[in-house]
Amino acid sequence: MRIPVLLVVGMSLAAPAFAQSQPEGAAGSPPPGDAKPASPAEEKTKVFVGAGLGGGFGGRAKFNGRSVSFDDQLAGTTDKSPLVAVNVASFGIAMRPGLYAGIDLSGFGQSATALNGDKRHLQITNYFAALTWFPWETGLFLRGGAGLSQFLTNTGSTTEHSGGVGLLIAAGYALQLTGAHHLSLTVEQTWQSYGGSSITKPDSSQIGGVFLGYMWKP
Repeated sequence: MRIPVLLVVGMSLAAPAFAQSQPEGAAGSPPPGDAKPASPAEEKTKVFVGAGLGGGFGGRAKFNGRSVSFDDQLAGTTDKSPLVAVNVASFGIAMRPGLYAGIDLSGFGQSATALNGDKRHLQITNYFAALTWFPWETGLFLRGGAGLSQFLTNTGSTTEHSGGVGLLIAAGYALQLTGAHHLSLTVEQTWQSYGGSSITKPDSSQIGGVFLGYMWKP
């Protein structure tokens, strides 16, 4: 009887030491096929944000069937400012690699002083939904958009507004400076339709711009 008792006692004392000496996963571990693979880290949603400042070109509007340039509309004035173009904001969320859906907000304006001293100001503002495509995920990008547009004419205390719809095409290049920071150069052309015309309100307009700006794109 002593031998079995001694064997039981000896085995009970040796079991913990034996278990500690086993490599991880050897004893009591589930078979390899039952182990759950680690879930991969979720990929972050990619976005870009940009803005820019530059100059406009080719600004003109059609009044009663007659196409008139911004220069013609400001004829007989002094202190004429340059035609300024502002990319207020461009934003996009990646729908698939290289393709972003978002918005593009821009404004174009030019001012002068009439001979009677009144200030005269012309402005086109665009509020567009836009798709931006980076063919190689960086560098060159192309953009197209459509949305709402507004033409504003201000002379002295009189302001005329015309609202309508517009279209946008653009191309640009985002030069990586460091990390997500880029220097961008964008050239765009826009067209607007206002659905009515009078001496002071246009039927349509068009204008282009060149923007030097900043883009944040991881």
